[in-house]
Amino acid sequence: MAARRTAKPRPLPTFDPVPSAQFGLEILDRSKSRRALIGRVAMWYWLDDEADHEYTKDVDFAVPQGSIPSILEVLHQTDAEVSQLTIGGVNARISKQGVRTDFIDRSSEEWGNLQPLYLDAIRAAEAQDDQFEGIPVAPPEHLVAMKLAAGTDKDERDAIRLIAKIKDLDVEATRDLVRKFLGPGLLGRLEECLRRAGHPQARRAYSLGS
Repeated sequence: MAARRTAKPRPLPTFDPVPSAQFGLEILDRSKSRRALIGRVAMWYWLDDEADHEYTKDVDFAVPQGSIPSILEVLHQTDAEVSQLTIGGVNARISKQGVRTDFIDRSSEEWGNLQPLYLDAIRAAEAQDDQFEGIPVAPPEHLVAMKLAAGTDKDERDAIRLIAKIKDLDVEATRDLVRKFLGPGLLGRLEECLRRAGHPQARRAYSLGS
């Protein structure tokens, strides 16, 4: 038998989103902040097959930029370690309770101000009945737009997974969100994701001579 390649056994990473979601909901209720669940935990809600539930290490909430001061005021009354998010918003962590919660307004000048998209996601989440632990969940169309805006390979794979797996995804509504909040430059990325997902509404790629 070959020798062990690591110094000691490592536990597999696990994350139970419920404590972080409940903590976030308490903070948002006490600060009277509007909210929508976003990120990978929101993806878990929409994706039926648990095999599509990729690992995440926190629970993400979209919040209005104007709510951040009141959220911070409430957080400072708890045991949470609080830090600023470079993309806009704050992170709260209570390690002993397994709490890792992000309150994201996405208002960063450096990374792009996507607060209008996030506010629209909150509005849309409030207008539907889909909830996780009592928290309105952002619609999948908004999640796809957010993933495209993030621009990383991981986020693009998430967008493709949502497009491929959610059968009632409103493609035209998603195009409208991208056009309105992200600009025409990212419409091409959306169409590429639609093609890679094998979606029947994907538009044919443009090429010279076609």
